[in-house]
Amino acid sequence: MKLRVLLSFAAGMAFAAAASAQPAPKPVWIYAHDLKVRTGGQTDWDKAIKIGVEIFKEPLTGATLAISQAGNLAVLDAGEPDVAKKKAEWLFAHDMRSRKADEDKFTKDTTKYGVEVFLDTGTGKLIYISQTGGLALGGLAVATKDKGPVWHHALLLKVRGPNEDGFTKDTKKFGVEVYKDENTGGLVYITEAGQLAAGPAPAMAPEADKIKAPKPLYGLTCRVRKADEPDFVADKTAKFGIEVFKDENTGGLIYISESGSLAIAPAPAAMKEKQGLEWKKAMSLKARPGGVPEFGKANRYGIEVFVDKNTGNFLFISDTGSIAVVAGKK
Repeated sequence: MKLRVLLSFAAGMAFAAAASAQPAPKPVWIYAHDLKVRTGGQTDWDKAIKIGVEIFKEPLTGATLAISQAGNLAVLDAGEPDVAKKKAEWLFAHDMRSRKADEDKFTKDTTKYGVEVFLDTGTGKLIYISQTGGLALGGLAVATKDKGPVWHHALLLKVRGPNEDGFTKDTKKFGVEVYKDENTGGLVYITEAGQLAAGPAPAMAPEADKIKAPKPLYGLTCRVRKADEPDFVADKTAKFGIEVFKDENTGGLIYISESGSLAIAPAPAAMKEKQGLEWKKAMSLKARPGGVPEFGKANRYGIEVFVDKNTGNFLFISDTGSIAVVAGKK
């Protein structure tokens, strides 16, 4: 039975009280993008979906934080954004097929997601965005050619709910495909829910008949308040289960929530055990739908920030269950 760690209600209230006494610095809005995304297999821009993405500077970690109109998060240590350069330049697109957990082989019925890739000129980093509003930020250089993704390996990830101590036949399962982006050399993870994560690739791809199953490490439970919910309330504040795995094919860590959102991070040289979470701060962020200039019409999301004390990583989670991870400060 793998460890599941719960941030206790009492501890959450204690942290909330501390936050009330000394409010944490709020994220600073930098700029926004309206990003056009074509559905899988579609080449016609006239039929593209327009998705709004807001870009913030997050003071606790110093990282760049992105949130889509659907409440999906991405975070990256990207330095100081140049506000004068705030365009999103389209670079290339990918069609990425993603099998469901019970789908052994790719078939004509396998879901195909459209993923567009933009250069965020303010940070010099990449924005990957799927037709579902799934987000990832990538920090890799881009080649001049438009190359398609190459399938790298696949994973089957189980995620326990807050009340599940062990994995059972009823535990949620998610299929995850991992592709190598031939334009950057990096990997792009996509779940059957169309959620994304991006990171570096290992020196060599695993052979097709030697792909290793992910190694479950531990589970976490996060309490997440909505934007209009000031306090943690027992039996009311939403709880989300998160699992942490080691991807034995890359050596990195994978975080995945029960909503199907995932994030990846490098594995620390020394990982602690049974340390749980430390609540750091909360925030409420607005994200406008694509094409909507007024913040008065924006969607509003509650977000909690924790430190995973097993790794030192900062874990962001929205009230939609979307997660993002950035390495802790050394």
